[in-house]
Amino acid sequence: MTFKKKTTRQLSMAVGILSFAAFIIQGLGSTWGFESVAKQLTQTALLFSGGINIYFLGVTGQKNSADKEKNDDK
Repeated sequence: MTFKKKTTRQLSMAVGILSFAAFIIQGLGSTWGFESVAKQLTQTALLFSGGINIYFLGVTGQKNSADKEKNDDK
């Protein structure tokens, strides 16, 4: 599965935002008294973030293989 460069950048930003939001929610959950809900929200955000990161793992692997082939041809 391939995406346009713009979509890949948007996914990258989404991962950062989800991770940051999970960090904030986790930190404030005990302060504001909603620990169990904060735990659920954090786990959900990190699950989606991890799923998107799996895509980036594949894209990075593909780019590394293409670079290696390009260098081997020289």
